[in-house]
Amino acid sequence: MSKMEYARELARESIIEIQSVSKTFRDFKALNDVSLNIEKGTIFGLLGPNGAGKSTLIHILSCQTRPSSGSVYISGLDVVSDKKDVLSIIGVVPQENSFYDELTVAENLRYFGSLYGVAVIDIKKRTHRILDMLQITEKKDSRASTLSGGMKTRLNIACALIHKPEVLILDEPSVGLDPVSRRALWDTIREVNSEGTTILITTHYMEEADLLSDRILIMHRGNIVVEGTPEDLKKTVGERIIQITCTPGNYSPITSQLEALEGVGSCEVNEERLKITLTDEQALEHVIETVEASGNHITNIESNRPSLENVFIHFAREEWH
Repeated sequence: MSKMEYARELARESIIEIQSVSKTFRDFKALNDVSLNIEKGTIFGLLGPNGAGKSTLIHILSCQTRPSSGSVYISGLDVVSDKKDVLSIIGVVPQENSFYDELTVAENLRYFGSLYGVAVIDIKKRTHRILDMLQITEKKDSRASTLSGGMKTRLNIACALIHKPEVLILDEPSVGLDPVSRRALWDTIREVNSEGTTILITTHYMEEADLLSDRILIMHRGNIVVEGTPEDLKKTVGERIIQITCTPGNYSPITSQLEALEGVGSCEVNEERLKITLTDEQALEHVIETVEASGNHITNIESNRPSLENVFIHFAREEWH
């Protein structure tokens, strides 16, 4: 068994392992004892204000800089001692365009495929598959300089995928894109992930992180602030609020009943509606059963829950000051 095969066998669950990593630039500590595991096949969102340490972490993962202390493994390979092997299994999509403007889309893919040592016949197969997946086949003979902003972003991703990486790192890929192009990019990212590629994405767009990410990490001043699924993070900053409208709207006799239910934090009558705070979303079913059993017929249910932006602002207030 080769070293790479052995390393991959050890990394069947976590494809990225970050162990007590710190990075210091002279007197500035960009990362402070960061530890994190990222599971294979997931989309992992990395959030934080400017200067949080996101770019430094990305540069370490992509072998552009070494950690001052600690270790980082990708698919069981050390990003320092196994740099060459790591670079062969990752793809990096930087904020700036990495392709050549004067080459066509297909020529760019052939060039980058050759850099990674991909066989010519495999480059042809991969080019066809990638262009089809990213929906830019009709642009394969167009010069890169003539592409729209959204198409250039797709070409950037295509160049990073030509060698079939296990991990794709996207550094704020939506910057500068219009809403339509951004939505198309999200579809592209999901499609790439559906083929088994683990994706690490940094972004300032809360909606993007929320819709795409399986798990999210928020950083500040080189430290991990919080990490978890988008839904779990939302639960840390507030409960779900349900507003129920009924006919005939005889609410008074049942407010105490509803408050007594497990998973209900509070219940009050607000503007001819029931306003109920849930501490456990599974309680909603029992709430509906109780309301209907009281002789009231539910005509409308509105649900409000914290957004990922609420999460970001919440931790900003705690950590940024």
